[in-house]
Amino acid sequence: MTVYFSHATSFCAAVWDPVRERLTGIETEAWDHPGHGDGPPLDLPVDWRRFGDYVLEVTDPGGIGVGHSMGAAALAMAQAADPGRFRGLLLIEPSILPGPYVRGDNAMAEAALRRRRTFPTREEAAENFRGRGPFVGWDESAFDGYIRCGLIGDGPVRLTCDPVVEADIYRASGDHDTWDRAASIDIPVLLMSGERSNTFTPEFTREQAARFGRAGVEVVARAGHFLPMEMPGLVAVRVRRLVEALGAG
Repeated sequence: MTVYFSHATSFCAAVWDPVRERLTGIETEAWDHPGHGDGPPLDLPVDWRRFGDYVLEVTDPGGIGVGHSMGAAALAMAQAADPGRFRGLLLIEPSILPGPYVRGDNAMAEAALRRRRTFPTREEAAENFRGRGPFVGWDESAFDGYIRCGLIGDGPVRLTCDPVVEADIYRASGDHDTWDRAASIDIPVLLMSGERSNTFTPEFTREQAARFGRAGVEVVARAGHFLPMEMPGLVAVRVRRLVEALGAG
């Protein structure tokens, strides 16, 4: 049984490295979503259904999906479209919002457009990012993974998720009906959220869980929105427990 890892907006597959490295004896796979890392191009304007469709392209039926933010929403979209795709899901602060389902400008899109695109060297990019903004509190292996797959070139280097694309992903984040379709997802689901998250509150995560057929919630103390990169050991423990439970039927 394969565990599939789906990353968040603006990041890439290698941020999951410290979680996957702890899952010895378990087959795992991760990929770069369209518009990220080595993933295929992402057409503008962005349609979030492209991420769910891509999950169906890169996974085989019968595995377990583990996703963060946009990547978690993409797993839920894929499962709603193909109910046999996954045996269980671990969704960390999924970007699944109630209607009305519309595009719109927001603070995250505006921040993306202000993001610096290029750096003279990879080392200077790492120095610019380390311990700042979303990277506060990250496990060093997750951070190193981002520096490998989130930048392209040997000097100068540039972001693989272009800020214009990133901004449009955020504009389109509320324009998919996964909130309504979640009721059709009738497999074990664990939703995790960070107690200190500035993206989704624990109360909202509980509202999300109520939309699914069989979902539980874990709110993690001292964690923020970037829980998988802040506490990869804890996430790996939860993944292993899910594998053991579902593997035993």
